[in-house]
Amino acid sequence: MSSQTLITGATGFIGRQLTRDLVARGCGVRILARSWRKARALFGDQVEISVGDVGDPASLEKACQGIETIYHIAGIYRFGLRHRRELWDTNVEGTENLLRGASLAGVDKVVHLSSGGVLKKSGIADPAEPTQSLLDENDFPAKAPRFCSYKSSKWHAEQRVLAWARRGLPVVIASTTCPIGRGDETPTPTGRIIRDFLQRRFPFYCRTGLNFIGVGDLSQGLQRVAESGRNGGRYLLSDENLWLKEFLDLLARETGLPAPRMCLPNAMIRLIGCGGEALDLLNPRSTSARVCLETALQAEHVQFFNNARARDELGWKPASSIQENIAEAVAWFRNETEVDLAPTASSSVESHVQ
Repeated sequence: MSSQTLITGATGFIGRQLTRDLVARGCGVRILARSWRKARALFGDQVEISVGDVGDPASLEKACQGIETIYHIAGIYRFGLRHRRELWDTNVEGTENLLRGASLAGVDKVVHLSSGGVLKKSGIADPAEPTQSLLDENDFPAKAPRFCSYKSSKWHAEQRVLAWARRGLPVVIASTTCPIGRGDETPTPTGRIIRDFLQRRFPFYCRTGLNFIGVGDLSQGLQRVAESGRNGGRYLLSDENLWLKEFLDLLARETGLPAPRMCLPNAMIRLIGCGGEALDLLNPRSTSARVCLETALQAEHVQFFNNARARDELGWKPASSIQENIAEAVAWFRNETEVDLAPTASSSVESHVQ
């Protein structure tokens, strides 16, 4: 197989969809994977597997050889201040390593997947008028967010990307919001909301605004970014703006399970978040805090997005509805995972953009 495309993070939720879509188009695909066995189980002999890691520059230089287009999807989700070093090493230094390898190999285009959650309006937005403060690509803040290790790592990674773009590397940023669909194995924060809802572990909600995009539409958007995105540019791949309560009501319609009725005030969410942060710091085995200061602060935000640039410049628009994406995700969690519809409820106030 002659591989012209390299995908990092191909065994993850978004990467799997992108890999399968590119293979279906007849593209030659090479993937960077830490586990040859997992990659082979997922894709068989449809892709070329290059064993390596974003923390290993030598493996990246090897993987980039002979490649025309790179999709840099690899990254980790960790929430809680104690995970900031791991986030920095993977999301920031790993991105630097990949960009250096791409430069040495002379690739034609690099698409860097970032998070729309990094974007922020200057000043104080009015939650009562969210449509007047839709976030777009110009709302990249001058400073990294405080007390948010994950979003801070994504902010710094974008700074590395922009620095390489100024040096002539053909790299473009694609910023996604909350992806939803089948195959959310880890799961992502969005998938965790769905899983908790199915397990009846979501008795409360908060007044936070989120944006959701189907993983299939996201994959198509990434391909359009690779084909038509301006070097050094940023494109928001977003779709439905919904209040968390609206999203939970749609889940209730799909599943027949009751949606929560109690809305927790921000002060209570912050208090719970501080407690979760403390427990995470005291637990050496923790890999990510379920509820911590970062997720509590995010729960206070309204992050509604405008995807006009991607529509106008790339000719891209989402093709699936939010209800279709919810149905796909719910069916996957029910059929492919061991979801226990527990009769009792416990607290979950986590809600944040990818």
